[in-house]
Amino acid sequence: MIKLNDVTQPRQFWLTNENYRNQFRQMLSSQLLGMLFSPQDIWWVSPWITDFDLLDNRTGNWNTVEPRWGLRYVRMSELVIRLMESGSRIRMVTIEDERTFKFVEQLRQKIPNNRTFQHVTKDELHIKGMLTTDFWLKGSMNFTYRGTNKNDEQLDLIVSPSAIVEARMEYESRYGNFSNE
Repeated sequence: MIKLNDVTQPRQFWLTNENYRNQFRQMLSSQLLGMLFSPQDIWWVSPWITDFDLLDNRTGNWNTVEPRWGLRYVRMSELVIRLMESGSRIRMVTIEDERTFKFVEQLRQKIPNNRTFQHVTKDELHIKGMLTTDFWLKGSMNFTYRGTNKNDEQLDLIVSPSAIVEARMEYESRYGNFSNE
């Protein structure tokens, strides 16, 4: 049931041209950077996940967050690794796919702690989203280079607390809980 004081409209992203894709990547970068200062449990559900340039640090604006990044584009994997180093836990749900496994292995090599990173595969996965305590990003996009840079995609950024709780309960019932091993 939606409460009247919890009717926060989602922000829609239509990734149909380069300007909109840049806006989306900036939003996603900002959300991930914010979690460096407030670590969270992150659900990342997408049939395919690959690495891609995400954060534009060519001006050095983010060097205080991570000096190792330097003056360049920062890859999605580097942001995710930094999130786990800062205390966030990630539960990733994908299909079995060689390109996705390459990305997963890249993360596991940097962060071998299975309490920080868990990967689950599902055969019939078509759901796509990223869910945290503060937001739920859902839509048609796989978290891949093509999804963020080439394909026409539509996503909703949802910040409604009740929608986030409902999505978390659904993810947990479908894909399990974060283990406390």
